[in-house]
Amino acid sequence: MLPALKFVIGAVAKKDYLPALTHFRIEGGKVRGYNGSMALCCPISLDLNVTPKALQFIKAIETCQETIAIHMTPNGRLSIKSGSFKAFVECMDEPFPTIEPEGEFVEPKGGLLDVLKTLAPFIAEDASRPWARGIMFRGSSAFVTNNVILIEHWLGYEFPVEINIPKSAVVELLRIGEEPERLQVSQGSVTFHFKGDRWLRTQLYETNWPDLTPILNRENNPQDIPTELWTAVETLAPFTNELGQLYLGQERVATSAEDTSGASFAIPGLVVEGCYNHKYLLMLREVVEKIDLSTYPNPCIFIGKGGALRGAIVGMRGH
Repeated sequence: MLPALKFVIGAVAKKDYLPALTHFRIEGGKVRGYNGSMALCCPISLDLNVTPKALQFIKAIETCQETIAIHMTPNGRLSIKSGSFKAFVECMDEPFPTIEPEGEFVEPKGGLLDVLKTLAPFIAEDASRPWARGIMFRGSSAFVTNNVILIEHWLGYEFPVEINIPKSAVVELLRIGEEPERLQVSQGSVTFHFKGDRWLRTQLYETNWPDLTPILNRENNPQDIPTELWTAVETLAPFTNELGQLYLGQERVATSAEDTSGASFAIPGLVVEGCYNHKYLLMLREVVEKIDLSTYPNPCIFIGKGGALRGAIVGMRGH
């Protein structure tokens, strides 16, 4: 029972704006959670039709160490008893939203989790650009941007649909950690079906992204990255200003454009110049193999993962 509850807990709302969204719905041998934009469903070995408070219920089940007995009390609470432990969980009488998978089925070719894991750290948090708060699959590529770094990850095959998966769903898919057996796509939603009659359904973001071609197809000549660069960025991060600026040039990385102020780290042979936010530079360490930093202040193109991805990072205007 506990694995089923933990599978759907990610779709339970944290805020009690609508009471139903903070509850599980158990009915017909299945348990569901729904937070207003994403739903999770899993079979459960409990022959009851109830809508218990989700966090109370899962805490009670986690506490049980012996055989569990569950029944509804006359006053509408769920009684849970295991050995010497007993708990009553509040239940709701209001209708629970009916959320079901819908749309046409499509077959993915695998490798989805690896792509999501690589791109997830680069999803934007900017609420004013909702299209950038997900990972977009279009054609044979997946795209992500945090408005400073843009990445295109080649899939090696034509993705069967064009979708923009919200970050919340990406997080849950990575938590589940299983490749979906198939997808079901409708206008505005996608459902990921897993073994054992489990599924995750999420609303989708818009796919009308800006034209990325002028950025990614610009002329470039990526070079190997000096291994000392990452050490320099980590070493100097505590000394940066409120903007997190780091200056590259004159065979060093420094917190100031002036030789007589700030802190610096010498890197012999580093001849490119530029100014970047240290946090965004460090994000590249996990994905970049080569980069052309000579194009600053224009976007700098990089490649990584054995040629499976390319992208661009935008520097800062130094002063």
